Amino acid sequence: MSNQDRAAKQRADMLQQYVSDMIAVENQIAEAVKRQAGDEHVATHTPAAGRIIQNISQLAQQHEQHLQDHLKSLGGDPAKGIKEAATQIMGALAGIYDKLRTESVSKMLRDDYTALNLAAVSYTMLHTTGLALQDQATADLALRHLRAYAEIIIEINRIIPRVVVEDLRDDLEGVEAASAQRAIENTQQAWQPSTPRHSTFGTS
Repeated sequence: MSNQDRAAKQRADMLQQYVSDMIAVENQIAEAVKRQAGDEHVATHTPAAGRIIQNISQLAQQHEQHLQDHLKSLGGDPAKGIKEAATQIMGALAGIYDKLRTESVSKMLRDDYTALNLAAVSYTMLHTTGLALQDQATADLALRHLRAYAEIIIEINRIIPRVVVEDLRDDLEGVEAASAQRAIENTQQAWQPSTPRHSTFGTS
């Protein structure tokens, strides 16, 4: 095998591994959120919370299928790749999603928020890898999936105070309903620093 062929194989193997990792991530998210979508607390909660959970469930399944198709186009074996990646990914997500526990809807969304951020940074890595290895199809796919999850992450961050207050009202009396709006305003401001911050990385 020539040096050029060896380098090409190494690039292909790396791309296949990264894509396999993302398939495992999406599979675990899809399975966990599917359980959430069937929870009776979600069905009777605020419409926005149920809509977000349903949206995550659908997107995770779609993403998984798109990634499997892409892995095949890269010459990878989805069955083999997923099996090898699943063990590592399950370890990373095990602390986020516990199959046995029943939680409030706000805690479900907290878990989803955490898992989607893991997926987001993983897609950032995959996008960067695609660009670095000059595989535009991989880079484009990763960016599309990242954008889809970024929208949901922003929405969860925006509505979570209302979901928390709704959960509290289910369990306690005297909960201040107006606190949800105040919490939204306060926490949204926390994401908007008053002074510009510069990257710690140089531009050269």
